[in-house]
Amino acid sequence: MNSWGIKMKYKVHIDGGSRGNPGPAASAMVIYDEKGEVLYEKSKYLGFTTNNVAEWEALKGALMALTFLAQRHGKVEAEIYADSELMVKQFNGLYKVRDEKLKEIYAEVRKLASNPALQVTLTHVYRKDNKAADRLVNLELDKQKNLNIDSENKE
Repeated sequence: MNSWGIKMKYKVHIDGGSRGNPGPAASAMVIYDEKGEVLYEKSKYLGFTTNNVAEWEALKGALMALTFLAQRHGKVEAEIYADSELMVKQFNGLYKVRDEKLKEIYAEVRKLASNPALQVTLTHVYRKDNKAADRLVNLELDKQKNLNIDSENKE
């Protein structure tokens, strides 16, 4: 809660993607304030990995950002939206996480989500309703592709 005793509320859209599975991958998040204004957006290049890892990394990044906001402003309530139905069902306990790499990230995500200053929900949305985060993932992957092309041309 902030100094007025009000819990800060946010909406967060996340996405992860790879070009090939596995392939070059990136994750992204867009955090909106209560008025629907973009508060923060970030994308991150992940290297060569799977789409599922990229989705989980996006969730981990969002929870880290929300933890930071909670440290600065007090308790945080956030609705997180993702277009990965599998990840949402795994996070919400409907499906088990079986992949060893994903189990590591899952454990980190669960630890972040258990922070008493955070109250988060994770909901599935269709890709058409997740355009801002999807756009950031693709921009990050395009940027990395262009960096690789530029470095190849200099050799």
